[in-house]
Amino acid sequence: MSTTLDLLRPELSRLKPYKPADYVGGCIRLNANETPWRPPGDDSRDGLNRYPDPRPAELAAQLAAHYGVAADMLLVTRGSSEAIDMLIRSFCRAGRDEIVLCPPTFGMYEFYAQIQGAAIRRIPLNRDQGYTLPVDEICAQWTDCSKLVFVCSPNNPTGNSFPDSEVERLATGLAGRGVVVLDSAYVEFAASDPLHGMLARHDNVVVLRTLSKSLSLAGIRCGSMIGRAPLIELIGRALPPYCFPTTSQVAVMRCLGAEAQS
Repeated sequence: MSTTLDLLRPELSRLKPYKPADYVGGCIRLNANETPWRPPGDDSRDGLNRYPDPRPAELAAQLAAHYGVAADMLLVTRGSSEAIDMLIRSFCRAGRDEIVLCPPTFGMYEFYAQIQGAAIRRIPLNRDQGYTLPVDEICAQWTDCSKLVFVCSPNNPTGNSFPDSEVERLATGLAGRGVVVLDSAYVEFAASDPLHGMLARHDNVVVLRTLSKSLSLAGIRCGSMIGRAPLIELIGRALPPYCFPTTSQVAVMRCLGAEAQS
């Protein structure tokens, strides 16, 4: 039986992560092509003339603490939309693999699949039953080319949440065959958060989170992809370095600090 890691594109496991220039305090880093002078009005701690950390480790640690997970289980992304893009590119070979959607749902899943050249299988929510999740239909129609199923809960645009038991039943039914992407962009407005239980019991579940709604930080574009550490590490290899701006990091950490004290 295959594992979730076996479902990734084989190129990803062979990909050597890009190694950017090391930071040495007090030095002019000609090897990083940085100017040694700060721009006008720059009162930031490290200087906007410096590239940010290749991966925002301090921010990742604070976000991990905010969500109650280990830091190596979380990848910081530019909004949860970038996490959607990363997942489709990591699992779907162009022209060969497919994602599964349950419309009506968030339109960006289809958008990124089209960019990647991934096919789209649509299995509608059960409208007559209050837009319930068609777990049995998804499992029955799953093929060797199916890689990801996106489950938005609470769902955009219907607003209803799917019972944790149904999402878990889906994850169990697709174990070794596919990944359940649980988009929890609106979970702060739901009655419960299934993140910890899902990740503890299933290695084929990835949870997406965002601060756009809960902390009113839509303009910052801060999302998180949360899953088992080996999977997050491999997907993170495809993310470019310096991808999260210094000013955004500072703004998010300031808000997280205020949230912790409130």
